[in-house]
Amino acid sequence: MRRFIWLLLVLIISVWLGLQIAKDPGLAFFSYRQWSVEMPLWAALFSLIIVLFLFYLFGCLLSSIDSSFYRWGNWLRWRRKNQSYSKTNRGLIELIEGHWKKAENYLIAGIDQSDAPLINYLALAKAAHEQAAYDRRDTYLCKAHAVAAQAEVAIGLTQAQFQINQGQLEQALATLNHLRIIAPQHGLVLKLVERIYVHLADWQNLLKLLPCLYKAKVVTSEQFTLLEQKTYAELLKSTANYPEGLVSLQDIWHKMPRQLQKTPQLLGCYAQQLLRYPKQTGEVVELLDKSLKKSWNADLVKIYGLLDTADPVKQLTQAERWLIRYPSQALLFLTLGRLSVRCQLWGKACRYFEESLKLEKSAVTYLEYGKLFEQLGDSVSALQAYRSGLAR
Repeated sequence: MRRFIWLLLVLIISVWLGLQIAKDPGLAFFSYRQWSVEMPLWAALFSLIIVLFLFYLFGCLLSSIDSSFYRWGNWLRWRRKNQSYSKTNRGLIELIEGHWKKAENYLIAGIDQSDAPLINYLALAKAAHEQAAYDRRDTYLCKAHAVAAQAEVAIGLTQAQFQINQGQLEQALATLNHLRIIAPQHGLVLKLVERIYVHLADWQNLLKLLPCLYKAKVVTSEQFTLLEQKTYAELLKSTANYPEGLVSLQDIWHKMPRQLQKTPQLLGCYAQQLLRYPKQTGEVVELLDKSLKKSWNADLVKIYGLLDTADPVKQLTQAERWLIRYPSQALLFLTLGRLSVRCQLWGKACRYFEESLKLEKSAVTYLEYGKLFEQLGDSVSALQAYRSGLAR
């Protein structure tokens, strides 16, 4: 309906204009130097409309040509970029598959038009590293830093992993310590530092690193506890290499948190190290007595039986009290047998060794039993005990 009304209005206006033009066509006169043009006014208006329309068409043509060139340029850029992406992707695939040379060629070919050349350079460094082309690898890392200086952590991590793979642990540690200044809580950086400290047996620095690992959530609370125990255990063992071994050993022990001192693993490790110092056996006995009164631990009982104290009878009496709580522990009977031998209680020692063997046929118990028979002059029984031990 609206379309009909508009057509009707246009028709009415056209008729009205036609009548007006027929009634009075008017006159238009144009003059320029010796040239002059005279025409009806309506013809001049019609010519002007045609000229304006032609200008409009010409403008549309220019816009269309410009748009075509723009679309053509975009298509060329897209095509070059798409080719670059294809080469980069192909290079990454070759890298994953272990075709290092092919990967390097494809990644180089796709680097010029890449929106993220950092990826290409890091992948190129990996490909060169695997080919043992270390100078070329370092060149790629330098270029990666040049195109993306803000990605220093990513580049540094890549470099550190290459150094670790080459066995250049000190250089890798220097790289990672620099990254720790930039990103103190970066999980992977801390994890690699921990790995290097363990490899270098640098337990002192690893102990300082542990709180950072936990704070950055690199390790859980359970993993932190286990790692802390292992670190302290290694520190205790390492004192054997120090000239002032006993002083260092006791210093580490007394600086250790009290809750860790109560763990059988660390207590046993400390006691084991104290065995190197005969004058400290009293301290070891006291520590083991306190711990074994609370809970059974086979390692501590074993160490207790190896102690050479000034009063072995008192030591044996204490160990016999444990039989009330732990009557079926083969290792406890072995310990009692050893202490009885030290007290020269031969009959009691035989009974304890026999009880231990009833509970567990152990080569160690047979060995101690054989030694006892040798002391008693019974070489036949000693030989039989040794043979039984070798059969275990």
